[in-house]
Amino acid sequence: MKKHPILSPFARKSDALGWVLCLLVPALAFFFLQDADGLRLTSESFTTGAWYQLWTGHLLHFTYDHFLWDAVMFAFLALLLWREERWCLWAWLLLVAPLLSILLFYLDPALTEYRGLSALDSMLYARVCCGLCSTGERWQRVLFGLLPLLGFLGKVLFELLTGTTLFVSDLGVGVVPLPLAHLLGFLAGSLWALWTYRRFICSKRFPRALMLSD
Repeated sequence: MKKHPILSPFARKSDALGWVLCLLVPALAFFFLQDADGLRLTSESFTTGAWYQLWTGHLLHFTYDHFLWDAVMFAFLALLLWREERWCLWAWLLLVAPLLSILLFYLDPALTEYRGLSALDSMLYARVCCGLCSTGERWQRVLFGLLPLLGFLGKVLFELLTGTTLFVSDLGVGVVPLPLAHLLGFLAGSLWALWTYRRFICSKRFPRALMLSD
């Protein structure tokens, strides 16, 4: 099918908007929303019915160091995925963010407040690496997919055992690491990749069955 020339400018504007959002959303949230107490995701968010905080809590950070690591990772991974996922990228982010919020407070009853993009960063990381595990040559799947995934799981295990973060050095007074957020994000990203590449994976495992069904 030939692309209609009238739609081309709209497509280009949409593409540019997607790139800009990947780069600017974390920064704009930090500089304009950081001090808004009404956007904090706390245990009281569920009892007061402030459901929008299930999303906004991910955009807030405890320190500049915390923000910088999260924002750089988010922008880098989101830009990698944008060309392939397009607006589905933001659909997944909007869908998974509140689910992660609910699961974090459900699985950790002692949690009083959550901030940061690290859970969503973990989801994007897993989605990128699992996608690389599903396509390409065998050495590419191992080098760029499997090994980074194992490295991430090693990072989470290190954080669980030591109670410290591997990269962020300053979370602020009284703030403790939450490796559970990274683990949940990793699982969400793995499911995302499985959904995206389900047909490709099945064709590798059951090629004859798919040929007959087609």
